[in-house]
Amino acid sequence: MLIRNFWQGRIFFARLDHGADIISQITNLAEENGIETGALSAIGALSRAELGYYDQLSHEYGTFSLEEPVELASCSGNISMRDGRPFVHAHAVLSDRTGRTFGGHLTSGTIFAAELYLQELSGLPLKRVPDSITGLKLWGEE
Repeated sequence: MLIRNFWQGRIFFARLDHGADIISQITNLAEENGIETGALSAIGALSRAELGYYDQLSHEYGTFSLEEPVELASCSGNISMRDGRPFVHAHAVLSDRTGRTFGGHLTSGTIFAAELYLQELSGLPLKRVPDSITGLKLWGEE
């Protein structure tokens, strides 16, 4: 088990830009403000989205797209360092016009309207490194 202790840093509230990609916007905000580790939450609506899932047997990501407007009913995640850059790892629950929900790893989404809460965490940055058991880049020691 990897455990790190952090202190609360700056808190950002942001209204994200209509038409922009949600993951890119969060990544850029982190990069522009020197955030290497953080926690995030977002709500709003996306005009389209792509969610992913990790196949534990093949060690490959699969994705599926929602090419329709959806509510961003819940989105939570974190920021850590991957390949020298802030990396946003976010999971989302999206709902369509009938209330049907879809969930998974949020890989992209075109923002209709979205609000972001981003909590910077100060301390030794979390870095993602290859994990031989899962095939993922997980928090670890370089």
